Amino acid sequence: MNVDRREMLRYLGWRGQQIDPATDEAMDRMSAKCLECARPKYTVRRFAFSDGVLEGSGFAPQGRDIARHLAGCREVYLFAATLGAAIERELDRTFAVSARDGLLLDTAASCAIESYCDEVCARLQSETGKAFTARFSCGYGDFPLSSQRTICALLRTDTAIGVCVDSGGSLVPRKSVTALIGVRDGGKPFPFTKSDKCARCANKTCAARGPEQK
Repeated sequence: MNVDRREMLRYLGWRGQQIDPATDEAMDRMSAKCLECARPKYTVRRFAFSDGVLEGSGFAPQGRDIARHLAGCREVYLFAATLGAAIERELDRTFAVSARDGLLLDTAASCAIESYCDEVCARLQSETGKAFTARFSCGYGDFPLSSQRTICALLRTDTAIGVCVDSGGSLVPRKSVTALIGVRDGGKPFPFTKSDKCARCANKTCAARGPEQK
């Protein structure tokens, strides 16, 4: 798990402008604090997948986008990961002292959880010897955020990794992820650990892309 500076700048909306020394130092400091506080955990469960349903679960992911994503897959992994509660407490403390440092720590934590998920998924893909799809999370496209409750219930994330869903459908702790990963017969393994995520994303109009990636 790491905090990639390029990813951190992308999250912050950087477009090549000069970074002042104080902010540069704060980015390094908050990245280090994030990695110190994080207690990453994950849980995963494999299901056979047929006719749009995860067999034995009763869960049929809704939406055209997730249906396209899983087209041709015979297996699906439900996946959840978190950085834990300690980073949440540190975020609250840091924001109370400095809005800038709080924003940088929050951004570093967003980068760290993605990095952790990529590492875990890359390892799972290597161990199974099968070709995975990218992760697809609730709230992407027309895949409803409310599906997080079902995913968390099937994975028992509350006891497995300490992740719950609040009344608004968001994950607690905040720096947590749920996702579906399809398994394809044949094809190339997905490059989870490739650093330039924009290059492997199909959304060419995303505002997070830098000018060189349009």
